Amino acid sequence: MGASMSAVRFDRGFQSTVLFFLFLIFFYIYFYLVLDYKPYSDDFAFLAAANSDQSVLDYVLGRYNGWSGRAAIEFIMFLTIAHPLFWKLAIPSLLLFAAYATWKALLSTVIDCRRGIPLCIFLLFLMGGNIFDETVYYVTGFYNYLIPASAAIFVCAVFARPLMFSALEKIFAFPLALIASQSEQVGVSLICIFFAFLLWGCREQFSYRAMLLLVVLVGFLFLVAAPGNYVRLASEVRYMPEFSDYSLFRKLSIGLDVYNSHYIDPGNLYPKILAGLMLLLAVGKSFKLKGFAFCLMLLGVFQGTLLFGFFDVGHVEMYSTRHVSSGLGLWYFFSYLLTVLSLVSSIYISSFIVKDNASFGLIAILFLLSFGVTLVIGLSPTAYESGERVFWVGGIISFGCICLLAKEYLFLLSTRSVS
Repeated sequence: MGASMSAVRFDRGFQSTVLFFLFLIFFYIYFYLVLDYKPYSDDFAFLAAANSDQSVLDYVLGRYNGWSGRAAIEFIMFLTIAHPLFWKLAIPSLLLFAAYATWKALLSTVIDCRRGIPLCIFLLFLMGGNIFDETVYYVTGFYNYLIPASAAIFVCAVFARPLMFSALEKIFAFPLALIASQSEQVGVSLICIFFAFLLWGCREQFSYRAMLLLVVLVGFLFLVAAPGNYVRLASEVRYMPEFSDYSLFRKLSIGLDVYNSHYIDPGNLYPKILAGLMLLLAVGKSFKLKGFAFCLMLLGVFQGTLLFGFFDVGHVEMYSTRHVSSGLGLWYFFSYLLTVLSLVSSIYISSFIVKDNASFGLIAILFLLSFGVTLVIGLSPTAYESGERVFWVGGIISFGCICLLAKEYLFLLSTRSVS
C-alpha cells in the first residue's frame, strides 16, 4: 500500500514537472514570435541612437542632463536594444523572475512552484491588455517599466523574507535595487514599503535591510536630481499650459481623476478579483458592519458597470478636472467618493479576514500604496497623455495584494481539508 501511494505521488510529481517545463517552452516561444519593434514609436529613436557612433557614456550623460535621470536603465537600453534576441528572451525571463520572487515570498508555503509560478504569471496577465501593450510588449516600455518593476518585486521579496533567500540571491538584490530605484513610481513604492517594514518592527537582518534601503535612496535621489527632469518638465508643460499655476491640491486632484478612471473601468479586473477573494475569505466570519462594508466595497468596484452612462470611462476629454468649470465633470465627484469609500471598506474588511496582524498590515500598505503611486501622476503635466502605462506600478502592487489574499484562501482550504 505504501509503495503504491509513493508511486502515485511520484507519478503526479513527474507530471507536474513535465507540464511546468512545457509551460516554460511555450511561454518563451510565444514571446519570441509576438515581440517586435513597434512602428512609429520611441523604439526606433532609441535604436537609431544605439546604432550611432555615440559612446554609451556620452549618450547617458546627455540624456541625464537633457531629458531623464534613468541613467542605469538607459545604459542597459543603449547597449542591448539593437539586439532583438536579447529582449525577446529577457522579457519572458523577467516576467518569470517576478513570478518566482512573488511565489517564493508569498505563496511558497501553500503551493508548489510548478503551479505557483504559472499562477502568478496568469494573475499578472489579468492586469489588462492595454497596460501590457505599453509596458511588456513594447520594447522601450520593457526597459522603462518591466525591468525596474521586476527588479523591485525581487528586491521587495528579499527585503521582506531575507531568511528565505540564499546568500547569492541576497547579494544579487543590491544591483537590482539600484535598477529598481531608476523609476519614479517604483522608487517611491520601494522606499515606502521598506520604511513600513522597518517601522513595523522587522529587525532580523537589520543591517542587510538598511543597506538595501540605502541603495534605493541613493539611486532615487540620483534619479530625481537629474537636470534633465527640469528640461523635460518645461517641454511637456505644453500638454497642460495652465499646469504651472495649479496648487498642489489641484495637481493631486488630477491624480485622483486618473486613478478613478482606472478603478471604475469595467475592464479593470484587479479590483473585482480582490473583492471576490475577500468575499470567499469572509464566508463564515462575522464582524461589525460586515454587510455595510461589503456593499460599499462592491458598489465602488462595480460602479463603472452599474453607472456607465454617467462616467465616460476612458475618454480623457471628459475628465472632470478639465471641465469642472463648465459642469461637465461634476458627475465624477460622486464617483470619487464611492472609490475612496470602496478602498476604505476593503482595508476594513481585510482586518477581519486575514489570520495575523502582519498580513493585514502589509495588505493595508499595498492598498494605500497602489492608490498613492497613481495619485502622484497628477504632479506631471502629462497625466492625461501618458496612456495606461501609468497604471503599471499600481497594478503590480495590486497583484501583490491579490497574491497575499490568495495565500490566505489557499491556507484556509488546506486547513479545511486536513480537518
